[in-house]
Amino acid sequence: MRKFYSIILSALLLMTVALPGIAQDERQRKPETIVQDVLAQVPVQKQADYNREMEDLAKGAPATVEILCKMLKPVEKAVNNKVEYAISGVVNYACANNKYKAAVRQGLEASVASAPDAATKQFLQEYVRFIKDGRAEIPAYKNHAGAEPYAKLWDELKAAGANCAPIVIKALKSDDRALRMQALKFANNYADAAFVGQVAQKYNSLSTEAKNDVLGWIGDNKTITQLDLVIKEIQKGKGTNAMAIETAGRLGTATSVDALIAALSTDYKAEATAALLAFNGNINERVTTALKTATGDLQLALLDIANTRRIKSASPQVFELINSSDATVAAAALKALPGVVTKDNATQLAGMMDKASGEKAAIYQQAFTASIKGMNAEEQYKVISSEIQKASNKARFYPALAATNTDQSVADLQAAWQGGSTEALAALQKSSNYKAAAPLLAAAQKGDETSLKTYIKLINANEGVTKRVRLLDQALPFAKSADAKKVIINSLGNAANRYSFDLAAKYLDDKEVNYQAAAACKNIASKCKGDIDYKKLTAGLNKASEIYKAHGGADDGYAVDEIKKILAEVKPGEIYKLTDEEKKEGFEILFDGTNLDKWTGDKKGYQVINNEIVVSAQYGSSGNLYSAEEYKDFVLRFDFCFTRPGVNNGIGIRTPMGVDAAYHGMCESQILDHDDPIYGGLAPYQVHGSVYGVIPAKRIKHKPLGQWSTEEIRVKGDHITVTVNGEVIVDGNVREACKGHNVAPDGGNSNPYTADHRNHPGMFNKQGHIGFLGHGEGMKYRNVRILDMSKGKKGKK
Repeated sequence: MRKFYSIILSALLLMTVALPGIAQDERQRKPETIVQDVLAQVPVQKQADYNREMEDLAKGAPATVEILCKMLKPVEKAVNNKVEYAISGVVNYACANNKYKAAVRQGLEASVASAPDAATKQFLQEYVRFIKDGRAEIPAYKNHAGAEPYAKLWDELKAAGANCAPIVIKALKSDDRALRMQALKFANNYADAAFVGQVAQKYNSLSTEAKNDVLGWIGDNKTITQLDLVIKEIQKGKGTNAMAIETAGRLGTATSVDALIAALSTDYKAEATAALLAFNGNINERVTTALKTATGDLQLALLDIANTRRIKSASPQVFELINSSDATVAAAALKALPGVVTKDNATQLAGMMDKASGEKAAIYQQAFTASIKGMNAEEQYKVISSEIQKASNKARFYPALAATNTDQSVADLQAAWQGGSTEALAALQKSSNYKAAAPLLAAAQKGDETSLKTYIKLINANEGVTKRVRLLDQALPFAKSADAKKVIINSLGNAANRYSFDLAAKYLDDKEVNYQAAAACKNIASKCKGDIDYKKLTAGLNKASEIYKAHGGADDGYAVDEIKKILAEVKPGEIYKLTDEEKKEGFEILFDGTNLDKWTGDKKGYQVINNEIVVSAQYGSSGNLYSAEEYKDFVLRFDFCFTRPGVNNGIGIRTPMGVDAAYHGMCESQILDHDDPIYGGLAPYQVHGSVYGVIPAKRIKHKPLGQWSTEEIRVKGDHITVTVNGEVIVDGNVREACKGHNVAPDGGNSNPYTADHRNHPGMFNKQGHIGFLGHGEGMKYRNVRILDMSKGKKGKK
């Protein structure tokens, strides 16, 4: 268990925070499954992931802890690193989250008696002491063999504190390695140069095993003052060489480098190589110097280190050794070349790459790419473009050209592909420049599915959900194989909107990909179920549920349960009716949730989804929806809802079709999520409810996204009143607001009488259509009704 203490420290470092509110595990896994799932993830790099895995273990305690403890094997028979990591992690997590402490401690206590050896038993007992806040006495273990010496040593060390060196030295002479390691761990608290020196004075009197423990401890504490001792151990030969080499690497001094290079010529070459590769310091000068005179195995080892450590100063020797008469040395130098080249080697490498054959050409390609890596993209392109013009094997430069990801590189590769170069297409398939999407789609249309997959990757990385789904739809006809279909369907599953659901649902009957289609439909529905047509949603999810049931995998039951939950939460849309009062006043329904029969215009950009008008229409006269009838004086009532931040829309009043209602209609009443930060510079006449450009509205605070508001717009003659959620925010006369000048008196374009200083020639229209004025996605309307006051009945004012 020699990695025990470093594992403890790693876990303690990771466990710096306990994230609150982690959700309960809904998968109902058995403790054995939880343990296996966690071990598959360790070591965990991210704090949130670490906390999640450790909480899973803690929730399953004591059973999960007992399972982990039973997995520990005697140190000479197995490496227990992952299991020890998990035990250390769950104990530390429980200490930071008290509600789990008792169960985790119970699991540890139940496992001590069955520990496979004394070292393992001591390991578990120490964690019991740890979770019990460091108490030395453990009444539950008085009768267990081996427990008393560890508890006694712990007490002695704690009592001695900074003066514990004699006790540590005494423990180091024990044959019990667990006891020795306990003493050294405690000594970490006081391990300055003087303290380590006291221990080192007794070094020669220790067993080989204890010497190795001390060497590791010196490395842990970076005690440079003991470097001479470490180097002497490297030079001795057997017994302590491996640990001394590892320690020298961890101490990280120039003298250590020389000792480690010398060890490359011994039986401990592998250990010395590992130490040099992991060396925390600059070894470049010494490796380069040694390489100048090295021969044989040492020369080969130094070439490997120069390559892996990217030692650029070794570049001249490596280039020279490529032409060595010794084939083994020449091959090693060639292999090392990509790691040592610099930008000064680019032209030389370009010539070598152009002329080389076989495997050498591929390595020169790697080296050439490495040589220009430090340049910016435009500089790289300039160098490559220059070299291509001189080259006879131009295709060899295409991978490096694609790697620049410049617009011009895409254009050059596209031209080369269109000229017949398959190598250029292969290079385009590795580009991350979005401009490569167009030629890749063209190649996909010709049946190249590798190009299709790269195209999908590019649009996934560069487009928002709406456009991404549209482009995926366009790509679907070119996906002929099941593999290509799966790529697109999986992408649809990560682009959640009603269109992606409809597309994925089409593949629920395709046996080659129906499982992926079911997963995509479930994922999309979980994120935007309210925006998907109820009939399509229920039909698709019911079919997906049957696919999961038939598949019968370990997690498919959970997917079925998730679908049931989604279906339980959705309901058919409401059919809207007039209130008794509205019927009495003479209102009529313009949209009751079932159809747009009383409307004309852009019915693609305004769709009826779940009895709501869902807007996707963009700005422009062709993106508007108009009432079929024209109105003079009226009261318009409706509900509106923003589904994304920054929504912009409008209500056209007395407007002709196909014009900008804000100017050629009587007016546009602004519909706007003016709370969004993007509208920080709004003029008062642009906020929600304003008669756009003419009469500012009282600024209101909108409801949160997804919540519905009610609005009424009353128009009588030149007077307009706007009420939102019962609050009047506009009550004014457009003719009075512009002093009768809807256009500039001088006939010019600048009108000093309007708030926006623009002409509004339609302001005094006597009648016209009501229009929903599209400005993009994120807007919904429902329950639209109108009172036509020109028909003789009067609405309340």
